[in-house]
Amino acid sequence: MTASPEELRLLEGQLGRMRGMLVAYYEAFFRFTGGGLIGVGALFIGAFWAPTQAAGLLLPFAILYVGFHAAYLFSYIVFARTYATAIERRINRLLGVEVLVAHRLEEVYFGAPGDPRLVAGSLRRPLTMLAAETWHFTIMGALFFVVGTFIGAATVERAGPPWSTLYVPAVIGWAVLNGAYLAWYFGVRRDQRAIEAILDEAYGEEVLA
Repeated sequence: MTASPEELRLLEGQLGRMRGMLVAYYEAFFRFTGGGLIGVGALFIGAFWAPTQAAGLLLPFAILYVGFHAAYLFSYIVFARTYATAIERRINRLLGVEVLVAHRLEEVYFGAPGDPRLVAGSLRRPLTMLAAETWHFTIMGALFFVVGTFIGAATVERAGPPWSTLYVPAVIGWAVLNGAYLAWYFGVRRDQRAIEAILDEAYGEEVLA
Protein backbone atom coordinates (compact mmCIF):
# COMPACT_ATOMS: atom_id res chain seq x y z
CA MET A 1 0.00 0.00 0.00
CA THR A 2 1.45 3.36 -1.10
CA ALA A 3 1.51 6.15 1.45
CA SER A 4 0.42 9.56 0.12
CA PRO A 5 2.18 12.45 1.91
CA GLU A 6 -1.12 14.35 2.04
CA GLU A 7 -2.97 11.40 3.56
CA LEU A 8 -0.23 10.89 6.12
CA ARG A 9 -0.35 14.58 7.02
CA LEU A 10 -4.10 14.45 7.56
CA LEU A 11 -3.88 11.24 9.57
CA GLU A 12 -1.11 12.72 11.70
CA GLY A 13 -3.29 15.76 12.44
CA GLN A 14 -6.23 13.58 13.43
CA LEU A 15 -4.00 11.39 15.58
CA GLY A 16 -2.65 14.43 17.41
CA ARG A 17 -6.20 15.62 17.99
CA MET A 18 -7.29 12.27 19.42
CA ARG A 19 -4.22 11.95 21.63
CA GLY A 20 -4.87 15.45 22.93
CA MET A 21 -8.51 14.54 23.58
CA LEU A 22 -7.36 11.42 25.41
CA VAL A 23 -5.13 13.40 27.75
CA ALA A 24 -7.80 16.05 28.33
CA TYR A 25 -10.49 13.54 29.29
CA TYR A 26 -8.13 11.48 31.47
CA GLU A 27 -7.40 14.67 33.36
CA ALA A 28 -11.10 15.59 33.52
CA PHE A 29 -11.96 12.07 34.71
CA PHE A 30 -9.49 12.05 37.59
CA ARG A 31 -10.12 15.70 38.49
CA PHE A 32 -13.88 15.13 38.67
CA THR A 33 -13.52 11.86 40.59
CA GLY A 34 -11.28 13.51 43.16
CA GLY A 35 -13.56 16.53 43.49
CA GLY A 36 -16.61 14.28 43.68
CA LEU A 37 -15.14 12.29 46.53
CA ILE A 38 -14.42 15.51 48.40
CA GLY A 39 -18.02 16.64 47.83
CA VAL A 40 -19.42 13.32 49.03
CA GLY A 41 -17.17 13.49 52.08
CA ALA A 42 -18.47 16.98 52.87
CA LEU A 43 -22.08 15.76 52.67
CA PHE A 44 -21.22 12.80 54.90
CA ILE A 45 -19.73 15.08 57.56
CA GLY A 46 -22.61 17.53 57.20
CA ALA A 47 -25.12 14.76 57.87
CA PHE A 48 -23.82 14.50 61.44
CA TRP A 49 -23.90 18.23 62.19
CA ALA A 50 -27.28 19.58 63.32
CA PRO A 51 -27.40 22.72 61.12
CA THR A 52 -26.62 20.73 57.95
CA GLN A 53 -28.22 17.35 58.66
CA ALA A 54 -30.32 17.68 55.52
CA ALA A 55 -27.11 16.87 53.62
CA GLY A 56 -27.76 13.24 54.53
CA LEU A 57 -30.77 13.24 52.20
CA LEU A 58 -28.54 14.09 49.24
CA LEU A 59 -25.74 11.68 50.10
CA PRO A 60 -26.83 8.56 48.14
CA PHE A 61 -27.89 10.66 45.14
CA ALA A 62 -24.51 12.43 45.14
CA ILE A 63 -22.68 9.10 45.22
CA LEU A 64 -24.69 7.89 42.22
CA TYR A 65 -24.02 11.13 40.36
CA VAL A 66 -20.27 10.90 40.91
CA GLY A 67 -20.21 7.33 39.63
CA PHE A 68 -22.40 8.00 36.60
CA HIS A 69 -20.66 11.20 35.52
CA ALA A 70 -17.25 9.55 35.91
CA ALA A 71 -18.51 6.82 33.56
CA TYR A 72 -19.68 9.49 31.12
CA LEU A 73 -16.24 11.10 31.09
CA PHE A 74 -14.58 7.72 30.60
CA SER A 75 -16.77 7.04 27.55
CA TYR A 76 -14.89 9.88 25.83
CA ILE A 77 -11.61 8.19 26.71
CA VAL A 78 -12.84 4.98 25.06
CA PHE A 79 -13.90 6.96 21.99
CA ALA A 80 -10.52 8.72 21.69
CA ARG A 81 -8.61 5.47 22.16
CA THR A 82 -10.74 3.72 19.54
CA TYR A 83 -10.13 6.42 16.94
CA ALA A 84 -6.43 6.76 17.79
CA THR A 85 -5.98 2.99 17.49
CA ALA A 86 -7.57 2.96 14.03
CA ILE A 87 -5.40 5.88 12.86
CA GLU A 88 -2.17 4.34 14.15
CA ARG A 89 -2.92 1.02 12.47
CA ARG A 90 -3.84 2.80 9.24
CA ILE A 91 -0.54 4.72 9.25
CA ASN A 92 1.39 1.52 9.98
CA ARG A 93 -0.28 -0.20 7.05
CA LEU A 94 0.49 2.73 4.74
CA LEU A 95 4.14 2.72 5.77
CA GLY A 96 4.42 -1.06 5.76
CA VAL A 97 6.12 -1.08 9.17
CA GLU A 98 4.99 -0.98 12.81
CA VAL A 99 6.17 2.54 13.57
CA LEU A 100 3.32 3.46 15.94
CA VAL A 101 2.83 0.99 18.81
CA ALA A 102 1.13 3.11 21.49
CA HIS A 103 -2.20 1.39 20.84
CA ARG A 104 -0.59 -2.02 21.38
CA LEU A 105 0.96 -0.93 24.66
CA GLU A 106 -2.36 0.53 25.82
CA GLU A 107 -4.16 -2.69 24.97
CA VAL A 108 -1.77 -4.68 27.18
CA TYR A 109 -2.01 -2.19 30.04
CA PHE A 110 -5.68 -1.14 29.85
CA GLY A 111 -7.38 -3.71 27.64
CA ALA A 112 -8.62 -3.03 24.10
CA PRO A 113 -10.95 -0.01 23.74
CA GLY A 114 -13.64 -2.26 22.26
CA ASP A 115 -13.63 -4.74 25.14
CA PRO A 116 -16.85 -5.32 27.09
CA ARG A 117 -16.19 -3.41 30.28
CA LEU A 118 -17.49 -1.99 33.51
CA VAL A 119 -16.56 1.63 32.77
CA ALA A 120 -12.73 1.52 32.98
CA GLY A 121 -12.38 -2.17 33.84
CA SER A 122 -12.03 -4.51 30.86
CA LEU A 123 -13.95 -7.76 31.34
CA ARG A 124 -11.50 -9.49 28.98
CA ARG A 125 -8.52 -8.31 31.03
CA PRO A 126 -10.01 -8.12 34.54
CA LEU A 127 -6.66 -8.33 36.36
CA THR A 128 -5.00 -5.20 34.94
CA MET A 129 -4.26 -2.46 37.47
CA LEU A 130 -6.87 -0.19 35.89
CA ALA A 131 -9.48 -2.96 36.15
CA ALA A 132 -8.52 -3.69 39.77
CA GLU A 133 -8.86 0.00 40.60
CA THR A 134 -12.29 -0.02 38.93
CA TRP A 135 -13.48 -3.02 40.97
CA HIS A 136 -12.12 -1.38 44.13
CA PHE A 137 -13.80 1.95 43.37
CA THR A 138 -17.09 0.23 42.49
CA ILE A 139 -17.22 -1.96 45.59
CA MET A 140 -16.28 0.86 47.95
CA GLY A 141 -18.75 3.16 46.21
CA ALA A 142 -21.51 0.58 46.58
CA LEU A 143 -20.77 0.11 50.29
CA PHE A 144 -20.71 3.85 50.85
CA PHE A 145 -23.97 4.14 48.91
CA VAL A 146 -25.62 1.65 51.28
CA VAL A 147 -24.33 3.59 54.30
CA GLY A 148 -25.49 6.84 52.70
CA THR A 149 -28.95 5.40 52.10
CA PHE A 150 -29.26 4.43 55.78
CA ILE A 151 -28.15 7.92 56.80
CA GLY A 152 -30.62 9.52 54.40
CA ALA A 153 -33.44 7.27 55.55
CA ALA A 154 -32.76 8.11 59.18
CA THR A 155 -32.71 11.81 58.32
CA VAL A 156 -35.95 11.80 56.34
CA GLU A 157 -37.71 9.78 59.05
CA ARG A 158 -38.15 13.00 61.00
CA ALA A 159 -40.24 14.47 58.18
CA GLY A 160 -42.74 11.61 58.42
CA PRO A 161 -44.95 10.25 55.62
CA PRO A 162 -45.06 10.45 52.67
CA TRP A 163 -41.38 11.47 52.43
CA SER A 164 -40.14 8.82 54.85
CA THR A 165 -42.10 6.17 52.93
CA LEU A 166 -40.97 7.22 49.46
CA TYR A 167 -37.32 8.01 50.13
CA VAL A 168 -35.72 4.55 50.13
CA PRO A 169 -37.71 3.22 47.11
CA ALA A 170 -36.77 6.39 45.20
CA VAL A 171 -33.08 5.99 46.02
CA ILE A 172 -33.01 2.29 45.15
CA GLY A 173 -35.03 2.83 41.96
CA TRP A 174 -32.67 5.56 40.80
CA ALA A 175 -29.66 3.38 41.59
CA VAL A 176 -31.11 0.47 39.59
CA LEU A 177 -31.79 2.72 36.59
CA ASN A 178 -28.27 4.13 36.67
CA GLY A 179 -26.65 0.72 37.08
CA ALA A 180 -28.79 -0.92 34.40
CA TYR A 181 -27.97 1.77 31.86
CA LEU A 182 -24.22 1.58 32.50
CA ALA A 183 -24.29 -2.22 32.29
CA TRP A 184 -26.15 -1.99 28.98
CA TYR A 185 -23.99 0.80 27.53
CA PHE A 186 -20.61 -0.74 28.32
CA GLY A 187 -21.73 -4.37 27.98
CA VAL A 188 -23.78 -4.29 24.76
CA ARG A 189 -21.48 -1.62 23.23
CA ARG A 190 -24.04 -0.36 20.70
CA ASP A 191 -22.28 2.96 20.11
CA GLN A 192 -18.83 1.34 20.19
CA ARG A 193 -19.83 -1.13 17.49
CA ALA A 194 -21.19 1.69 15.33
CA ILE A 195 -17.93 3.66 15.69
CA GLU A 196 -15.85 0.59 14.84
CA ALA A 197 -17.98 -0.07 11.75
CA ILE A 198 -17.44 3.49 10.48
CA LEU A 199 -13.68 3.24 11.05
CA ASP A 200 -13.47 -0.15 9.36
CA GLU A 201 -15.32 1.26 6.35
CA ALA A 202 -13.13 4.37 6.20
CA TYR A 203 -9.73 2.80 6.83
CA GLY A 204 -10.17 -0.74 5.59
CA GLU A 205 -11.22 -4.08 7.02
CA GLU A 206 -9.76 -5.29 10.30
CA VAL A 207 -8.24 -1.91 11.11
CA LEU A 208 -9.43 -2.45 14.70
CA ALA A 209 -8.88 -6.21 14.81
